[in-house]
Amino acid sequence: MLAEINGVDIARPIDRETLDCINGAFLSHKVLVFRDQPLTPSLFVQFAKQFGPLQPHISKKCKHPDFEELIVVTNLDEDGEINPAEEARGNAWQTDMCYVETPAKATLLHTQQIPDVGGDIEFANMTLAFAKMPSHLKSRIEGQLATFRYSGITAHGREPLSTRDKNRPPVLHPAIRTHPETGKKSVFLNPAHTVSIKGLDREKAWSLMNEVFAWCSQSKFLETHQWRMNDTVIWDNRCCWYRATRKNPLRQPRIFLRTTVKGTPT
Repeated sequence: MLAEINGVDIARPIDRETLDCINGAFLSHKVLVFRDQPLTPSLFVQFAKQFGPLQPHISKKCKHPDFEELIVVTNLDEDGEINPAEEARGNAWQTDMCYVETPAKATLLHTQQIPDVGGDIEFANMTLAFAKMPSHLKSRIEGQLATFRYSGITAHGREPLSTRDKNRPPVLHPAIRTHPETGKKSVFLNPAHTVSIKGLDREKAWSLMNEVFAWCSQSKFLETHQWRMNDTVIWDNRCCWYRATRKNPLRQPRIFLRTTVKGTPT
């Protein structure tokens, strides 16, 4: 799943032929890593826009002061201290922007500060998870519609939202989504932001979803990226879960720039 791209200067505009090759690798591998290339916020936005229009996050708290397309992902509070609540954010398997009408195509992260040990990111291949899913489970989840809301069934993490976004009703997307470019099917519901399954009562919906989540989170579908300074990672939101690891034994800061590329309606 993870593929490292070398020989491309991402601080400069990329020519069409090279970009087509990168996009082919992106669709094939789902997660691309660009190493050892420091980017300013402006250059990070320039690079990200080559994959499509950017989609500002609905959270107001983490907005970059100079670029509305960017948010700053960190475990620090306003006083620069490690915040246990912030440290826990991103630890659940999730898909970005699944809780809006048009989910994101891709997410990009660029390191600004990372711990000496730990603080890495994990990915789960939802295309492979669906392909290998046992037929008895596949038949129960395929064709279902799921509802999604920022932070799922809990209120945790909704504090930074505007009143309008806090009160936004859940959105409906297929539980199994067909990729608009590859045509392959992937599990789209996720533990962090899925609320229910249309037409099923709460108990039956969560029984089915938890069975799907248990299947999809098996180690055979997972890969971990170990961060280095000046890494940029892009992954396909249409067919990947991701989460931050809980391991930060030295309790050190982590700061990333993040943006999302707008996708197409489900």
